[in-house]
Amino acid sequence: MAPAEYTSKRPLEDPGSSVLVVACSAHEFQPYLREFLAEHLKLADGAYNLLAVPGGPQFLTLSEYLPKFAWAGQRWVSFAVDKLQVRRIVLVGHEGCAWYADERFVPALLHALGHGGQTLSDHQRADLEHAVASLRASIPAAAVEAYFAAKGGDSHLVFARVA
Repeated sequence: MAPAEYTSKRPLEDPGSSVLVVACSAHEFQPYLREFLAEHLKLADGAYNLLAVPGGPQFLTLSEYLPKFAWAGQRWVSFAVDKLQVRRIVLVGHEGCAWYADERFVPALLHALGHGGQTLSDHQRADLEHAVASLRASIPAAAVEAYFAAKGGDSHLVFARVA
């Protein structure tokens, strides 16, 4: 059993960050997300604010189906922009997201009903594009970009810019 107390190796300091990353909270995705942020976007651990929830930025697209859920998500993002001085928002989705695959939730249910002949990955990319457009309209002070991670031919994750 671990001791009841732990002391951090470094003292608490706030370097500040103007970046908010909104991504899926799935544990298996986190190491790849951190690698992408550090290696490709040059955002080291602690250099960004992270909002990790099941399904990632999908909550920004649910205003018609789950308005209270969408309202809470918009409030989280607005809080970050207002109180944390966020000026850049990075949205990241990934292939095989359990939120999108679970038919208890709106994205999978819509997909099961034949959502325009799209694959689930296409649906996720479209949601990311919708979220970017929504944020750009509602929070013009922040730059917004989105990426979708999918398994490449060599089984490595490929993060492609969507918007």
